[in-house]
Amino acid sequence: MAASQTIPHNHEPDPTYQDQSKVAIEHLLECAVALNWKDFTRPGEATSVQVEYGTATNRSLECLKFWSSTKRGYWNVVCEHRAGSEIAHQNGTTFTSGNSSADLPWMLDAIMQHQDAFTPSPSEVSRGLIQVACPGQAELKAARKCMAEAMDRISLPSSLHVTREQGPQNAPDNKH
Repeated sequence: MAASQTIPHNHEPDPTYQDQSKVAIEHLLECAVALNWKDFTRPGEATSVQVEYGTATNRSLECLKFWSSTKRGYWNVVCEHRAGSEIAHQNGTTFTSGNSSADLPWMLDAIMQHQDAFTPSPSEVSRGLIQVACPGQAELKAARKCMAEAMDRISLPSSLHVTREQGPQNAPDNKH
């Protein structure tokens, strides 16, 4: 993957953006991965997940590809998500054989359809990479809060699937 980058996990507000209250879109993608961790992993596996993304010239996200790894250097595609009007590709989330998620598709749809409500990718490159490690309880709590606030920001009822206390239908319990 040419021109890739790893996004730092500090998520400090960028002084070049006017609305500092907007959450970074990369951080929302990390939250979506954390909240759907069980859909990317099997119990007992030390796994990491990465999100590869492609952007348009205006820095909006066009496509996402989610990969999981149980062994360093070996990655398997879990799913892809496309937005926009690419005629050659199906829009929405497409899972590879044996993979599924009840909550990830609607989270990605909401994020992709309302990108203007969030801080865009800070990078000028057309491709990027976000790496996510297995979330602990503190990260899960923060991810639930961030996702609920993001859904509130775009006027989607957070009670539909995400609540500040419970998380999505299949939030990881972090027992592995």
